[in-house]
Amino acid sequence: MRYTHSIAAAFALACSILSVTSAESDTTSNIRGSSIEKLDFQVSPLEQEDHVERQLQNGSCSGNNRMCGCSNVRQSDYRGRFKFTRNGYRCIEWTQATSFPGMGLEDGAFCRNPNGVGKKAWCFVEEGNGVKWDYCDVPNCQAAGGSSGNRDDDITPGCFNTDRYNSIYADIENIKNSIGNDVDRSHFLGGIVRLEAHDFMDFDVSNRRKPLGSDGCLILDSPMNVGLGSIWCDSCPLKQLYDQKYSDLSRADFWVAAANAVIYLTSVDNSLDLRDTFYWGRTTRDSCPGSDSRLPTTAGCQDVEDVFLTRMGLTWKDAVALLGAHTLGRGHLEFSGHHGTWVPNDKDAQELFRRAWTPRGVGTEDQDWTTGSNNRKPKMMLNTDMCLLFDIDNDKQCCSRTNMFKPNGQNRCDRHENSECQLYARSNPRIEASRAVKKYLGGNGPNSNNAPFYQAFTIAWFKATTNGMESLKPLSDTC
Repeated sequence: MRYTHSIAAAFALACSILSVTSAESDTTSNIRGSSIEKLDFQVSPLEQEDHVERQLQNGSCSGNNRMCGCSNVRQSDYRGRFKFTRNGYRCIEWTQATSFPGMGLEDGAFCRNPNGVGKKAWCFVEEGNGVKWDYCDVPNCQAAGGSSGNRDDDITPGCFNTDRYNSIYADIENIKNSIGNDVDRSHFLGGIVRLEAHDFMDFDVSNRRKPLGSDGCLILDSPMNVGLGSIWCDSCPLKQLYDQKYSDLSRADFWVAAANAVIYLTSVDNSLDLRDTFYWGRTTRDSCPGSDSRLPTTAGCQDVEDVFLTRMGLTWKDAVALLGAHTLGRGHLEFSGHHGTWVPNDKDAQELFRRAWTPRGVGTEDQDWTTGSNNRKPKMMLNTDMCLLFDIDNDKQCCSRTNMFKPNGQNRCDRHENSECQLYARSNPRIEASRAVKKYLGGNGPNSNNAPFYQAFTIAWFKATTNGMESLKPLSDTC
């Protein structure tokens, strides 16, 4: 696809910034809109007159029963934490736990199917003034010697229509809600966006033979992709979801849609919805030797320039916007060599200005920046964040603000109090990055005007995920 200035006008959306919160919202998102089917509130499977006690066959399927359920036992083995039904209702506590011992009802308000009385996992819900019930979209584990049987019969293979796009959103949300640990949840969500970003960042506009790009192909055992092997693997929830329900779609398209779902689900009020800029029809590549060598390191802005501007053909504005998405999740020593939490995305540009950032681990390949806090969750910035505003590629022995002090009067820059990081000179080409950072502030001083960033991110993500693609199709209700 070719980009024109009209893209900015066409895709300038009033969206909200990404931000992961550790507390789950009690409000259910109606992401299927008018396509939600009306609930058939008949009596529950436990109360139906034709209910008989079933002698269930032994489960024979592969998979973690905390992530999926065996279809041949009607998902009665499922013990995960899905707690929203297929129509967006939140499960309520089971009151029959003592009548169905060992069926997982005592675990809490989660989807279950005690003794296989229903067709699949379900739960009671509150609707109006009464208690009703609804089925859950718990994935089926892979059946031994066959398919999962989880795909609807009326779905045309390879068809990526609005319903399937919405379904991916719902499935990602259910997996998110099933993960009880905040750190694991952040790793899952951030990992999906990082999976897609590493897929599109290997695009090279000058390599006509193998441009690569968003093709669903990564070298997962490469040091450049460390940690992504726990996002895309046979026992990983994301790959299980794809294998069991969406394997007729290209892996490349699925990764983009899954990342879009995460961006939507983690945005304030679910307002950053990229469906209007989602195009499908990508071809999956099974082998991509050398793709990892095209990915940027965290050394500094030379890597950003080489990858985003030279090879991907983007602008500094695009690069600054896309780098804002990497703050989704947290740094982990095991996966990236960096430890700490990034500042919230809606404060990313402001935090570059208002805090005293000092270098940490200077001289090592994992060098980054911190606010100097000694608590268990230190704030963190990478060289590739700092260099968007400060000229640090050749001198990292500095502090961003030397005029800030702790309550005890000690300078927050510690041993770098006499060396302040320099801003870019107007003659430096990277001044465009600095200007973009300032523009995304939304105004002078602390404010809530995120519109400049939202618009820039939407355009940059669209460019990055469609780079080099010539015949993609827009999302529609029918294929």
